[in-house]
Amino acid sequence: MTTPVRRGRRVAQGAGAVAVMAALAGIAITNRGTLAASVATLGHLRWAWIPAVIVLESASMAALAGMQRRLLAAGGARVRVRSMLATTFAANALSVSVPLAGSELGTAFAFRRFTGQGADAPLAVWSLVVGGMMSVAAGALLVVGGGLASGSIPVIAAAMATGLLAAAALAAVVAAARWPRMRGAVEKPAAWMLQRGARLLRRPAGQPDEVIRSWTGRLGSLRLPRSGWITVAALALVNWLADAAVFALSIQATGAAIPWHVLLLAYSSGVGAQTLNITPGGFGVTEGALGLTLVAAGLHASQALASVLLYRLVSFWLIASAGWLILFWLRRHRRSAATPACRRRYRAPAPACHPGGPAI
Repeated sequence: MTTPVRRGRRVAQGAGAVAVMAALAGIAITNRGTLAASVATLGHLRWAWIPAVIVLESASMAALAGMQRRLLAAGGARVRVRSMLATTFAANALSVSVPLAGSELGTAFAFRRFTGQGADAPLAVWSLVVGGMMSVAAGALLVVGGGLASGSIPVIAAAMATGLLAAAALAAVVAAARWPRMRGAVEKPAAWMLQRGARLLRRPAGQPDEVIRSWTGRLGSLRLPRSGWITVAALALVNWLADAAVFALSIQATGAAIPWHVLLLAYSSGVGAQTLNITPGGFGVTEGALGLTLVAAGLHASQALASVLLYRLVSFWLIASAGWLILFWLRRHRRSAATPACRRRYRAPAPACHPGGPAI
């Protein structure tokens, strides 16, 4: 059941996406010369940099997968590297490609994959929440670095505030999971929320008190050593730095000089525009933010646009396409693996035999 608030948010996002696409069409028509020049620049790329760009973007995704794998290992779930990479690419494709509900679908897919690979529900939720907070904190640290390089005090202050909030939220989650008194303080409100949510969704919740108590008990058993926290933080930072390096090499590949003093600041503006989630993957909004900051840094408009197009071609279109191919492969593999057992159990033909729900 879709709540009125969520429905209103999606309507607003849809209207915003239409407005952005209309604005992009108008800009493209009025700046045909710049677009033609940028396309010509793309035709004369320094191709020696392209393999490095692809390798760095793959390393960024591998770092994200490694972070989630390490967090799951804290609860005893041993996930193979190849399987975690497949989950990361497929979840990312859902998150950045599906309009309006992409982030929710990506998170739900990752949760379903984690629980299907040996993690229980509390561990899967814990790894997703902690991983998200670590990623936000690492991104804020990157923005602080960009602010220091550019000398922008407001940017440094805003990034530090965001990083401190993420660190405080992470500390609260860890403390609530570790200290019995804090777990006891949140059990009753959480049970009430679970019961209310079950009523709204018209789904049975069993005994909410027992469900929440089992969850908090499981969360209290999760322990990550100091070396584990350092590994997770380092992988979260590598995820951002490798993607920022892809942006830098995309500029280099067009023959333009990399504006090192504002590089991280320009990159952060594109990431911030993408997180607005107005269009799938921030299409149009991200390109505009990145292009404007590069032009302000001194690049010619055609070179700036060509650099942004190359960066987005690799970091968005290539990675999302790979994720969708992996998602289709996982769906087909699960269906083909489940069909023989399903036939034996239910004596049903293959198209009708999916007792466990859609194969994803």
